[in-house]
Amino acid sequence: MHSYEVFIVEDDIRIAEINRRFVEKLDGFTVCGIALNQEDAKEQISILHPDLIILDIYFPDMNGLDLLRWIRSEFRGIEVIMVTAATEAETLTYALNDGVFDYIVKPVVFQRFKQTLMDFKKYKSSIYQLSGTKEINQSIIDSVIKKDKTDIDSPVLPKGIDRITLDKILTILTNEIDGYTAEDLGQLVGVSRTTARRYLEFLVTENKVSADTSYGGVGRPERIYQYNK
Repeated sequence: MHSYEVFIVEDDIRIAEINRRFVEKLDGFTVCGIALNQEDAKEQISILHPDLIILDIYFPDMNGLDLLRWIRSEFRGIEVIMVTAATEAETLTYALNDGVFDYIVKPVVFQRFKQTLMDFKKYKSSIYQLSGTKEINQSIIDSVIKKDKTDIDSPVLPKGIDRITLDKILTILTNEIDGYTAEDLGQLVGVSRTTARRYLEFLVTENKVSADTSYGGVGRPERIYQYNK
């Protein structure tokens, strides 16, 4: 099985290590290096020629979008996934215009991270299969270009569901085996119980979360939400 080399550019060593662990949980991927600044990133990329780069935007010595443009001008075959706290629409537009494979907002949910790397693997496999094809039709083009993602991973979410809040809730739920009530989760995320319940019920409809009814200390039923592993 082919193994894809992933290079991580992130100035926070703790987050870089989390990204490394996420990558190495997945079959077919290895981390070939980590850079914490622009100079080191350019030097290592020039030497290693990785298949995929995980790139942040905010750095003390650079803007990740500038590094993205450099990668695009020097190494057209390297794909880039932005993993960043930047949520400005303008930043996303610039990244998309410069050809990022995907754009993931921190804090990173492993399932979302996994999905984009699986999409990358599928995309590269499709490109490889084209090498022996002389002519292509529209169905072949669509199979290469289209990314099959669930609604929860789509840039367009239902009204009242914000991507950042949704990712925060998912991050908390994935780290808790016993689950949370809407009230508990709302306090952790910093939203009202009603708002937390709205997000949780959305996740239930997406089959990302299950809900069981138990009884609280005052004898009233309370829904406990758990992440579906």
